[in-house]
Amino acid sequence: SSKHQVSRGTMPPLFSSPPDEALYTSADIIDTIRKESVLEMEKVTEVVNTSCSESKRPLLIETNDDFNSYIHNNSIENFLFDCDGVLYRGTDAMPCASQTIQQLISRGKKVFFVTNNAASTRMELKTKLEKVLNCRGILKEDMMIGSAYVAGQYLKSCKLKKDSDNKTRVHVIGTAGLCSELQSAGFDISGGQDPVDTPSGMSRDDLAAYPFPEGEIDALVIGLDNDFNYRKLCIATVLLQRNPDALLVATNLDAFDLVGFDARHLPGNGALVCAVEMASGRTAINVGKPSSTLSELIMDVYGLKAEETLMVGDRLDTDITFGNDSGMKSALVLTGCATSSDIASVMKDDESSQMIPSVIFPHVGYMFDDAAGDN
Repeated sequence: SSKHQVSRGTMPPLFSSPPDEALYTSADIIDTIRKESVLEMEKVTEVVNTSCSESKRPLLIETNDDFNSYIHNNSIENFLFDCDGVLYRGTDAMPCASQTIQQLISRGKKVFFVTNNAASTRMELKTKLEKVLNCRGILKEDMMIGSAYVAGQYLKSCKLKKDSDNKTRVHVIGTAGLCSELQSAGFDISGGQDPVDTPSGMSRDDLAAYPFPEGEIDALVIGLDNDFNYRKLCIATVLLQRNPDALLVATNLDAFDLVGFDARHLPGNGALVCAVEMASGRTAINVGKPSSTLSELIMDVYGLKAEETLMVGDRLDTDITFGNDSGMKSALVLTGCATSSDIASVMKDDESSQMIPSVIFPHVGYMFDDAAGDN
């Protein structure tokens, strides 16, 4: 299968028809997420108990006491959380997500937020989490590990050459947030968001006449760009052609995200990366989950021990694979992309063992003590 392919199924829709915003409150949506994750857990339990060998069987968490025992028995001190699909969906917090984060921090655990979303700066991610989780004052910027930040740190570690102006030049396909993080890391940026009146297409004659004001580049970084178009693809392709030693870096290889009441597939950054790779004949370096580049940065910068760390996520191919490949424990929640069908598929495939989580529970509320009787 393609390295960019992810979940084989989709999360069941929250509503059988488009919800009326006047009728459904945030509390209604959270309660629906809670109930559907518990129902999905019942399906997962059946899959695990009937089609999984003892050696592959993940631990199924049914109560908060189960979770606390697991954490104690495995000496877990550090928690890495994916964000979308784990702590929130859109602007709605997952059940007891806020209480879970606040309780872990109050108990002296190290908590980090690790996302493949490269659209935001660390400060923007912190601001969103504070708002959605209603936990202002306890989150720190250095808890935020977004793939835009990681891309900048990775390029710094490569010690790229500087030009006569003492600058290292990076061309960007992506958002203002990605550009900002790379600039903060000390790079001179081209590309990013185009002016409003910039054409989206590029003909043969247009490309032949294009003056390439970007000049020489030392790296090209690709992050999700909702305005990605043929013109940007043409420019990126020729820049890589003209600069064969320039690094090609992907903030992540996610195939899609889920949006809407019926869990529609929104093409992810992996689709953009594939286009540039195909046109340029190059292979991108992935710095997002599940890459070893990311895990090495986290362990080195924050001084964590992998064996004392739990990665909590909703995707088998990124979050769970990342945790397992890095020597961490991995926890799957059922409020995002992965479903019982996905779990059944990976358990039947001997080549997908790295996607099998250490533990599974319906939602992050199972990590919160006081929610044990209200899960």
